[in-house]
Amino acid sequence: MYKIFHENKALVFPKIEDDSLKFDATPQESDRYDADLLCDFLPEWLDDRDPGDTFIHEVGENSLVQALKETFRMAPAAGGIVVKDGKFVSIVRHDIPDLPKGHIEQGETPEQAALREVEEETGIGNLQIVKELPSTWHCYLEHEVWTLKRTYWYVMSTTETVQPKPQTEEGITEIKLIGNEEIEAFLKNTFRSISEILEKDLRQIVTK
Repeated sequence: MYKIFHENKALVFPKIEDDSLKFDATPQESDRYDADLLCDFLPEWLDDRDPGDTFIHEVGENSLVQALKETFRMAPAAGGIVVKDGKFVSIVRHDIPDLPKGHIEQGETPEQAALREVEEETGIGNLQIVKELPSTWHCYLEHEVWTLKRTYWYVMSTTETVQPKPQTEEGITEIKLIGNEEIEAFLKNTFRSISEILEKDLRQIVTK
């Protein structure tokens, strides 16, 4: 199931998995009609103030990719869930609990970007990727351009003692270790894309 989040609502494609979307594939002319319909619909959905979810069942993968590429600027990102002693590292950015992440720079792989961004935002070094988690997708308006961000997520370990150094120039004011007692508050107050897509994995970390 593929979901795009915008603020507190989601656009849901129940028959499509996010890892099946091939953004570098050659568009098929046979998918043009459905892509045009979706291109007409997307601005309406973005402007709609109704926080309810919208389900679209009939659009195929190629049509969806065409419509997304024509509607959004793509801005891939990567981040990590650093696990230490049965807890995970969270950040507070602009007063919202979050996980460390950032844009993938030119020439970087998602894995390289995730390791770099997590170290930059938290000050935690000696990071190693343990496994990849599902990606999250959300969109936002920046400089009058709609942007779609896919964030690649990875579970990470570190041999270092966690001595956080928040990257204040990125709006990060606090770094916390989230355990079993703190998980509910984190999930309640973080972004919906994180709480919904990564909840199962985060709960597994704090209950081991």
